[in-house]
Amino acid sequence: MTMKNFFYHSVVIKNINSNARELPSLDRLKKEYIEYLLKITDYNKTETAAILDISIPGLYKKMQRYGLSH
Repeated sequence: MTMKNFFYHSVVIKNINSNARELPSLDRLKKEYIEYLLKITDYNKTETAAILDISIPGLYKKMQRYGLSH
C-alpha cells in the first residue's frame, strides 16, 4: 500500500462510514502509517525505513516522536 493509498483509506474511506466530524490530524496519519509498515514488515526497521525512504536513525526519531516502540 502506497502512502497515497494509505492516506486515502485513512481519511476518506474510514470517514465515509463514520459520523466523525473531524478529519484525523496529519501526525495521527503518519503514526498510523508507520505502525502499519512496521506490522507488515514484521517490525523490520531496515525495510520500514527503506519503504519510507528515510534513514534508520530517522525512523527511530519518528518512532520516538509518535510514541512507538518495538
